[in-house]
Amino acid sequence: MSTWENFEIDCTNHLNNKFSKYASFKHQGGANSTVPDILVTTTSGRRFYIEAKHSPAQCGQFVLLPDLRNGVFKYSSGNTKSIDDYSRAIMAHMNNDFDGFREAGTKGKDIIMENRQGIFSNWIINYYKSKNVGFIITNNYIIFPVENIADYFYITAKYRIKRSGSAEVGVKNLKSVSDHIRTLNYAINEIHFDNAKLFVSSPQQLHDLRFIFDGNEYMFSRRNNEYELRRLSNTYNANVIFLVDLKSPVRGISDDDFISALR
Repeated sequence: MSTWENFEIDCTNHLNNKFSKYASFKHQGGANSTVPDILVTTTSGRRFYIEAKHSPAQCGQFVLLPDLRNGVFKYSSGNTKSIDDYSRAIMAHMNNDFDGFREAGTKGKDIIMENRQGIFSNWIINYYKSKNVGFIITNNYIIFPVENIADYFYITAKYRIKRSGSAEVGVKNLKSVSDHIRTLNYAINEIHFDNAKLFVSSPQQLHDLRFIFDGNEYMFSRRNNEYELRRLSNTYNANVIFLVDLKSPVRGISDDDFISALR
């Protein structure tokens, strides 16, 4: 498993071991970046999320589309979050150097602008608040409210080309893809379906292994004791990507304060 995925699971276990009297904590982020990492259900029935960030880490993104005719960037309608004042401020800065940013490529171009820490942190806060994320947990199990992110992280941003995420295999592809897997040199014990998802059990380490079939790239992703096969996107989007790096030294909120938030 990747470092970030192990970290999410470790944080979930830590929270359950330490605070199970007040809430249950369920890991559910994984490869699906649209879902926050840890679902919290308090004993009173209230639900919210905690985001796990193993510093340094990415911390949100949005897609901008270059309008070559008018020499400006446009906010993609495919973004899950509506445009806000902080997105607009970043776009205005980038439009002042349109040619430089549109040629950023996969290496990317840093966004260095006035009051960038305030603008970047407020974008992240709005983004996570819209997903009902109340807290962030980071290295050494430091926990803090999401609105205090600027006190804990140095925040930077860059514009770069990045391939979009992954998807389920899809109902219409289940049989053909499963038939193809059996022709490959993998040690497969069992293949089963769950709606549009395809799962494989194997004694072999398959996590992150990839193959091409019928013009699509597929990747195995560990799910407990088995692997889900994910179809990778062929789309390369140009993203504003936020990155965070933990300040030192910092201390999270006290256990008592966190317990109060769970009640």
